[in-house]
Order: sequence, then C-alpha cells, then structure tokens
Amino acid sequence: MSASDDSPASDDFPASKLERGGLFAKTGLKVGKNYAQYLMDRATGADDPAARKRELNTQNARDLFEEFTRLRGTALKLAQSMSMDTGLLPDEFMEVMAEAQYSVPPMNAALVRKRIRDGLGRFPELLFDDFEPEAMAAASLGQVHRARLDDGREVAVKVQYPNVRETIESDLSVARTLFERLIQGDGIDAHFKEVKARLQEETDYLNEAQNIDHFADQYDGEKLVVPRPVPDRTAETVLTMTHVDGRHLDSFLDAAPSQGECNQFGQLLWDFLHEQVAGNARTLHADTHPGNFLFREDGRLGVIDFGCVKTFPQQFRDDMLRLFRARMANDEDAISRLLYTLDILHDDLPADTQEELRHFFDEYGSLIVEPYRRSSFDFGDPDFRSRLQDCFEQASHLRAATGSPHFIFLNKALVGILNLLTQLGARVDTTESLSLLNEALADLGGSPVGR
Repeated sequence: MSASDDSPASDDFPASKLERGGLFAKTGLKVGKNYAQYLMDRATGADDPAARKRELNTQNARDLFEEFTRLRGTALKLAQSMSMDTGLLPDEFMEVMAEAQYSVPPMNAALVRKRIRDGLGRFPELLFDDFEPEAMAAASLGQVHRARLDDGREVAVKVQYPNVRETIESDLSVARTLFERLIQGDGIDAHFKEVKARLQEETDYLNEAQNIDHFADQYDGEKLVVPRPVPDRTAETVLTMTHVDGRHLDSFLDAAPSQGECNQFGQLLWDFLHEQVAGNARTLHADTHPGNFLFREDGRLGVIDFGCVKTFPQQFRDDMLRLFRARMANDEDAISRLLYTLDILHDDLPADTQEELRHFFDEYGSLIVEPYRRSSFDFGDPDFRSRLQDCFEQASHLRAATGSPHFIFLNKALVGILNLLTQLGARVDTTESLSLLNEALADLGGSPVGR
C-alpha cells in the first residue's frame, strides 16, 4: 500500500453540511443556466423545439448526476430512484443514469483502510488473508472490495462512505424542497418519513447482515444464490459476506443469450417476487435495479444487496391481495372501496385530481394483472412494453402525494422487476405465481382467482 496510514483522504467525500450545500447550490446554478439558454433559444426560434427540449433534459441530467455522483450518499440514492424507479423525471435522465449506473468514483485506498479500521478495529491486511485495495463496485452509499478469509472463503467487503448516516437529514431536506415544488397534497410528510426510515436501515450494515441471513434461509438453494454474512468481520459501516459470482444484466445481454436462457432467468425473477409477496414474512427485497442481480453460468440467479428491504404491515399486504383479486374479477365496487382504504383516493382531494388518479390506477392496475390472465406471458411483447412505458409516462405527470407510504417500496420493487423482465424479453409461466397468490387469499377467507 503506497499511501501511509495517516494520509489525508477526506477530499474523497464531501461530508459536511457546508460542503454538500455548496455542491447542491452549484448544481442549481448549472441547471438554471441551461434552462435560461433553452428559453433564449426558444424565444429566438432557434432549432427544433422538441429536439432542444431533449437536449436540455440531457444536459441537466449530466450536470445533476456529475455533482450527485460526487455527493454520493442519500443525494445519489434519491437521484437514482427518481430517474430509474418512479418515472418522475424525463427519459433523458434515465438514459444518463444507465450510463452512470456502475461508474461512481470510489474512495481512495487510504480512506478505505481507515474506514475498515474505524469499523472493525484493525486494518484490512490484519483481518483478511488477501484484500484487493481497488473496489470491484462503487454505489451510492458504499463500495465493495474482494477479499479472502484465512479459511480460504472468497468474500465481498462493503465499506460505507464516511458520514453517510449524518447526511441523510440534510439531503432529505434539500430533496423535500424540490418535491414540494412538484407534488401537491399533505401526504408528503408520511412519504418522506418512510424514505428516511429505509435509508437509516440501509446505512446500518448490521441490519443488512440480518436481512441477508433471512433471505439466505428462505431462498438460497437450487434456483437462487444468496450470500451469507461473516459476523466477526461485520460492523455498522463494514459488511463482509460470502462472494457471489455472476454477470450483470448488461454483460449477460451483450453475450447474446438464447431465448431459453432469457426465459429461465426471467422465470426466476418472477417467482422470487411472488414468493416474497405471498410469504408470511411479508418481507420484500425492494432494491430491484439491475446491479443487484447476477446471471450465473450454472443457471441460478444471484441476488445481492439487502440494505433496502421492506417488511409490510399485515393489513397493507392483505389489502393489496384483495385489490389484486378485485382487479382480476373486474369488481368495480371492491376496487373503489380498496382505493380509499389504501389512501390512493380520499375525499380531501379535488374532484378532477380524484378522477385523474382513478383513471391512472385503473389503467396501471389492469396492466399489472394482465400476465395472470394467461398461463404463459411474453414480457418481450412490444405492445405490452409500449403500454407499460405509457403508464410510467402518465405517472410522471401525477402531482398528488397520495397512497399509503408503504406503496413507495412495493412500487420500487415491482417497477424494477418489470423493467428487468422487459429487457430480457422473457416468457414466463404464471401458473405457480397465481397459485401462490390464491393460497394467500385463501388464508384471508377469499375465493380463488381464475384467469
């Protein structure tokens, strides 16, 4: 290691409120400058308006994510979610984020050693038989290094960026200011409380280690590969787990897999989602972006990153199952009743907003249950993909903070899985998934759902 133990490395991560506030302000000035130029061009009639708007979105996305990548932490996590999970921002933002998905700049080696010593009490060379100083992956909240234990096991060591937990409050305050300009209604408090709770859990690696054990106990086996934590090499800011091999989605698709291979992995993703939703634990792996799934040579699906895990209240899970049944039966009275129960609709909303929300959730809900109406469903169907994209586009225009806060991470997981299935173009068998949901409905005293 060329850097000394005491080498300064704090410049890697702007952790103070002042530093982060300065970067937020700088980003705002950049976006404002881009928009002013766009308005000037539009006033003078320069260029094609639609093309110029796309250019504006792309430039703003690049400026935003350049600075958010430097900020890392909560700011980058929220930016990724806004662009890739919610449909809130224009398509150009999603395209820029896709380019930047695996390109977050890592901490330098000296800071990594310090973070491991601070978390585990010793430097990595005293904890591991071998430790690779160069990160194999860097994300919004931390980065991952390959290592080997004294007993020969290959492991992945996740090291959290400094002061991430301390920046949650200030970053969420800035995000709230942005959202208050975009969103109407008084539900924003409950939604931000839910996001904050999950972020606090996600930055506690001891909590993530417990999540890993839960999912490994439930799902590791013939179909899925889930790591195991190494307790004596894990702390609140350092997580050591067994290493899982495999290719990310982009690498898998670049290798031109057969339709059969795409179907196989699509089936594993689809079944994994339903086993979680129908299970009695009511616990969901909610961070379903492509980087958290590994496509393995042995045909099994690797599942990693268990920081963002949501356990649903029993009543919410049961009401969602009832809504599924009502959608499948086209029971309009039950649908209306459940939309009010789940706080999607409520009497305080203006009539036109209620009508807009009902129209959207009718379209989206009908699309979500469509795969269950046949025994086999093709997620590569261009018509389905187009209608799904239209729904995401409609969602970007909704401005009411409505619905139970528990929807946030259910929707995040669902949208992520649907995006993966459509990118794979997978054909999946829905027989088992419908059976699982019917078993869960039977426990509620409901009759089974037919196709």
